[in-house]
Amino acid sequence: MVLMQVATGVTYFMSIVLLQQYFDTSYIDMVFLAKVGLITLITWLPLHVLYFILDWIDPSDSRKVMESINDEEEVLKH
Repeated sequence: MVLMQVATGVTYFMSIVLLQQYFDTSYIDMVFLAKVGLITLITWLPLHVLYFILDWIDPSDSRKVMESINDEEEVLKH
């Protein structure tokens, strides 16, 4: 999921660089980037926090199996 977000950002910024005649880049400054970053954080963060909370409360079956295997390995080491 993170890879796709990075790929989307790279594609967006590369399109601005390569297609400058179609974009008005005069308004892009640090204030603009800070506002975009803040809006992105406000929309992105709650969904990811909810995802991690739900994953912590009700982990997937594969994660439960891996945790039980890791617990067994810890017991065998001692």
